[in-house]
Amino acid sequence: MKKYITAIVFVIGVLAAPYSTSAQTSQPPKSPPSEQTLDQPVQTPSEEAKGKRCLFIGHSFFIPVARVFDKQAQKAGVKNHSQQSVFAGGMNGSPQRLWQNQKKRKQIQKILDQGDIELFGMTYFYSSLGDYRKWIDYALQKNPETDFFIGMPWGQDGPSRSVDGFASISARAQAEFYPEVIEKLRELYPKNRFYWINYGRVAVELKRAHKEKALPMVKQLVSRQGADAIFRDKMGHASPLTMEMASMVWLSVLYQVEPSSYSWRHQGSEPLEAILKRISEQENSYNR
Repeated sequence: MKKYITAIVFVIGVLAAPYSTSAQTSQPPKSPPSEQTLDQPVQTPSEEAKGKRCLFIGHSFFIPVARVFDKQAQKAGVKNHSQQSVFAGGMNGSPQRLWQNQKKRKQIQKILDQGDIELFGMTYFYSSLGDYRKWIDYALQKNPETDFFIGMPWGQDGPSRSVDGFASISARAQAEFYPEVIEKLRELYPKNRFYWINYGRVAVELKRAHKEKALPMVKQLVSRQGADAIFRDKMGHASPLTMEMASMVWLSVLYQVEPSSYSWRHQGSEPLEAILKRISEQENSYNR
């Protein structure tokens, strides 16, 4: 029987609700026209990186990043990378709610039942350790060699918060969630790998650098059309720049593809490269 090595990705949201209550739809919000700029660079293929079959499920602070991750992986020359996604807005995108929603659960389980998913992503939002274990145990029934990735996005209302206040959301969430969920899952499933990425730090560091006037390409903090704003709206949904950089942190941790190995839109920008390097190094330190 052909064996597949599955990596299940659980993408974890912040403890403060990062979602709009009006976003309870079955489809993720459409990307702004400016996101098309992400398709312009020609990437230098990576000869070493090998991709996986991915399934990402979650909300609007995750699925848009996953879409850009898909584009970046393809352009970076990651071989055999492919992905599917299942979206639910706001709290409905949490592990708990997705399991309780019969339609969504069947949709996700149908994909997992194929036995060839290698990377599966889920979001944290008002969910217990037990809620994660339901999905993990189901996946392990289909493939006992499953690996897991758990990530944390930024908090809501990023544009209106102070830099320190915005940063504290991410810091508090990680301080509580990492030992209570990530480390416990690693103990409970010692044969399976659990990746961890706090990619919400990207939005925090971009906002900090913008306040310090270190990002000349960022003309506005919030813009629905600007490719180089940090947020798309007051709720704090990500701009193309933020999604691009967050996806590059994913590439670094999940595929060991560093920004210096391929072309990207702002390659050569010292402040952006410094942010990527700092965050990627820290997040990789949680995954050794």
